[in-house]
Parts: sequence; C-alpha cells; structure tokens
Amino acid sequence: MCVGCSHIDVYKALNEVVASYGNDGRVFADIGCYTLGALPPYEAINSCVDMGASITMAKGASDAGLNPAVAVIGDSTFTHSGMTGLLDAVNGKSSITVIISDNESISMTGGQESSALGKIESICRGVGVEPEHIKVLLPIPKNHQELCDVIRQEMEYKGVSVIIPRRICIQKNARDMRKKKNNK
Repeated sequence: MCVGCSHIDVYKALNEVVASYGNDGRVFADIGCYTLGALPPYEAINSCVDMGASITMAKGASDAGLNPAVAVIGDSTFTHSGMTGLLDAVNGKSSITVIISDNESISMTGGQESSALGKIESICRGVGVEPEHIKVLLPIPKNHQELCDVIRQEMEYKGVSVIIPRRICIQKNARDMRKKKNNK
C-alpha cells in the first residue's frame, strides 16, 4: 500500500479489534487496493474471492454462527456489486459489520471517479441499514482510538452495521493537485 494510504489506518484498527476476539472473528474482502491488507505486515483479511463477495461471505459466516463477521469492500466495488449483498444481509437480519473503505475514487486502476461518490450513506439507508448503524469516520493516525471504538461497538451490534472510513486516495489527490496547478 502507498505510504499514507487510508486503508493502512483502517487495517491497524481492525486488526487490533479483531485480535481481541481470539480466533473467532473473520474478515472477508473484495478486489481493490485494500486487498493488499491480506499481505504482511497487515494480514488482516481471511478470504478474498471476487468483486462483491465480501458482504455475502460475511453474511454466510454469520448466519452459520461465526461471529464477528466483517466485510471489507471499497466504495466503487460496493456500487458495482456489493449493494445486493448488503440488501440480502439486511433482509436476513444478519449480524455483520461492513467496512466500506471510501477513498473517493477507483484508485487501483488510475483514479477514475467512483459511481459511489457522495451516495454511500443514502444507498445504505435505502436498502434498510438503520441510520444509527451507519458511521462515517476520517481514517488518520490521530483518530486510531475512535476508529477502534466504532469498529468494536458495531461488531457487537446484532444486526447489519456499516462503517465508512472516508479519505481521498493520496495518489488521486496528488494527481488532482498537479492538474489544478497546471491549469492555472
């Protein structure tokens, strides 16, 4: 992951909280920059299959009695193929925590604009996630404890919760700043 990537802050907090559950918790992920969290030094992901599978894998694990079950999905992957899994989890009243790691772009393939931009919270409410269990946070090192606290709180909730750590991709931000500078 890039130095300063917001996914790093998310995985540090997630690893800290999941470790407190011993071997009981599982983290399921999708394809994107955040999938690099499966590798050292983070090793935060237990399973990754394809786009959109994280939420349905977490739902299946939870429904089978494996808790906590956490899904990690990116903003653009969420709107591409994760929304239906979230709807299914809400309808099934599954006990899962979904982390939609929002870097405000499709960063892995060059920083294109995500179709999720400005819509994630509305989509989550629209499929039935209770508004008090949709949390938006700024993933930066000084907010580490807050991120841990929210992850822990939502993992304890017996229903569908969504945590949205939101910070623009540092590579996209740098490209946008260069474009802005060159257009002056």
